[in-house]
Amino acid sequence: MKINTKALAILAGLTVGMSSTAFAATADSFTDVPKDHWSYQALDYLAKEGVIEGMGDSTFQGGRAMTRYEMAAIVAKAMQKNDVNFGDKAVLDKLSAEYANELGTLKNQVNKNTSDINDLKNKTDKFKVWGMARVQVGDDNGLKSQSVGNSWSTKTNGDYNNRFYMDLEGSMKVNPYATARFTIEKNARYRDSEYWTATKPVKDDKGVTHLANVPVTGELRDMPDQDTNHNGSISNVWVELQLGKNHNWYTNIGRKWNGIGMQNLLLGGQVDGIATYHPIEGGHGWWFSGQYWKSSSDCSQYTVNYDENGNVKNVDSFVRRAPVNATVDFWGPLGKYMDANIGYTRVVGHKYNASNPNDGYWYDTSGFMNADLSVKPMKDLKVTGSYVKAFTNQQGTYGHGDRDLAVRIDYRGTDLNKVGSWGVYAKWMNLGAFADLGHDDEWSTREPTFTNGVRGWYYGFKMVPSKNVEWETMWAPHLAEQITWNTPVRRHILRSWLDFHF
Repeated sequence: MKINTKALAILAGLTVGMSSTAFAATADSFTDVPKDHWSYQALDYLAKEGVIEGMGDSTFQGGRAMTRYEMAAIVAKAMQKNDVNFGDKAVLDKLSAEYANELGTLKNQVNKNTSDINDLKNKTDKFKVWGMARVQVGDDNGLKSQSVGNSWSTKTNGDYNNRFYMDLEGSMKVNPYATARFTIEKNARYRDSEYWTATKPVKDDKGVTHLANVPVTGELRDMPDQDTNHNGSISNVWVELQLGKNHNWYTNIGRKWNGIGMQNLLLGGQVDGIATYHPIEGGHGWWFSGQYWKSSSDCSQYTVNYDENGNVKNVDSFVRRAPVNATVDFWGPLGKYMDANIGYTRVVGHKYNASNPNDGYWYDTSGFMNADLSVKPMKDLKVTGSYVKAFTNQQGTYGHGDRDLAVRIDYRGTDLNKVGSWGVYAKWMNLGAFADLGHDDEWSTREPTFTNGVRGWYYGFKMVPSKNVEWETMWAPHLAEQITWNTPVRRHILRSWLDFHF
């Protein structure tokens, strides 16, 4: 059964109350309703109040007969109004009784749609994927490791200069207090001039084994056995738990990227282990962290043995295990414009043993102390200082091998949602040979350059040219590095990249 749209006049009258103030609107809600039409003001008001919507194309099409379901939908919206008088409510009650069946059907459909939407939301919330794709170009005159006897390879390292890179991250919600996480990273190197050579034993056409420099191309370096962390396979897997009575012991278990300190000076790399983070009750914003972990970057080495004629007799390979460590760390505010971090790490396993290289590679270091201080003297200016002290008897031949220092100055910063936002920074670093537990940092200040000391300034600029896109350029005009143990190198770096976040 269909009814004429003049029934809207009743609804208009009961909802608006025909008061003079109700028709103060001046804009047309529907282009096909003349201003001198008897229902113009009522329809304009009802549209602005959300009671009627028309046909979705700015027209009302009042000459078309509406279905009972369309009328029921209008009645349902009118019933949600709270400012109707007694007479209006009486008419609404009659209309709701007339369209009770249609209103019931609409309610059931709304409930079903709501259930379907909630079910879809729960499914999409259970699995999420996000990440970043990078296009990078650069130039670096350093990163050459010198040959020491026949055991070191001679190479130039282009991993962090000219590449296409992707970081894909995902989470799978197990329950409200447990989430499984993973990351996939991929480096695709594209500059032929940065191919390097690896020293390997090879046989000539007479079957005699010699050491030869075998080229390792960019394509080969993308293979799983050359770049285990950035070859497109799953590189990190861990779970995030919220433990305790109040679910505020935030705990990670598994393999993941981890950093210690404000500038990750002690550690900034992939680790295996467990870490828990907890806000200190009554601590005025301070947090505590306890961690038991091992760097996943064990050191593989080999020894070449020769016969009396100088030919390679055999090659003995072994793995020096990364140390197992226990860390306690505290951080929080010191007033309104200052933050601090302080921690201690104890080497508890795989300690260095000169008579057994498989026991570990971190020399005779027993532990580390790290401290950071960040100050905001101005609204857009932040200065961060970081210090790491290693408790070791070892000393590098270049600078202080038992300590790391870094000072970073940031002015303004970027916001991926704010096009045109920008920031600049300057950073000075003086890294010793034994004062940190490993890095895979963007600037190659440590791994994989095999340096035992580096110091100098880095300068950078970043901005957001488009939403979720960040452009950054970094320049290090003069770095002093100590390659192996006695060969100083002067190094300069210029890199620029675009990050596309999704």
